[in-house]
Amino acid sequence: MNADVVANVPLPFDVPILIGHLNTTDSLALVIRAHLYVEATLIRHIETVVVDREGFDSATLPFPTKIKLAVAIGRVDSADAGALKVLNSLRCKFAHKLDFLLQEQDERDLYNALSERQRKFVNASRTPQLDYMGRLRCDLVGLIIAMNEDTVASH
Repeated sequence: MNADVVANVPLPFDVPILIGHLNTTDSLALVIRAHLYVEATLIRHIETVVVDREGFDSATLPFPTKIKLAVAIGRVDSADAGALKVLNSLRCKFAHKLDFLLQEQDERDLYNALSERQRKFVNASRTPQLDYMGRLRCDLVGLIIAMNEDTVASH
């Protein structure tokens, strides 16, 4: 990951731990861990407008509802929602088909769903030499950083 890109976006979690979590050759672990980081960011986005956190637990909402709510309250740009939906679709493939094998097309689908703004972060670390798992890792790290840029910029 390009250090300049990371340095320009203060992240609410430890970057070496994030990279460690996503530095795996296990596609299931990679997708699930990235999904957890994205979901935590969505929850933070939503909770910025929740007045009574005791009365409303956004963590219990289904992931697609979190995306819709974050867009509706203006914390996630609607152009950025497509990649979040594709990430959730990948997670669901693993959840509902235990022998699911990630394919190169899955990475292309995620990359193609990225908004222009999200791609700015992803492309900072992608190189032509990467295999599809390496590209997927870049896609996911860039997506997580882009989501957190929104968190910082919206305050």
